[in-house]
Amino acid sequence: MTKKRCLTKERKDVAIDKLKRIEGRIKGLIKMLEDDRYCIDILTQISSTHEALRIVGKGVIQNYLETCATDGLNSKNKKRQQEIYTELMDVIYKYVK
Repeated sequence: MTKKRCLTKERKDVAIDKLKRIEGRIKGLIKMLEDDRYCIDILTQISSTHEALRIVGKGVIQNYLETCATDGLNSKNKKRQQEIYTELMDVIYKYVK
């Protein structure tokens, strides 16, 4: 199966912007550890960063469903439809937690 890039330019730009902010949070976490900050403060920031990553992932999954998966499921090619069903099952079990 040939995999194509599905993110729209707008969604890609939004995801990159959010990931750059997450990168800043990671650097902040490193500084917190270096400065021996209180564990609960560090855990709070880790939780916040994790949630920010989940939001980026949600946007990518939404885009995938609206473009790649929809195109594949609407395909007249039965093999392509089956490939998308298999891919969807993999996505559900791997990423939707």
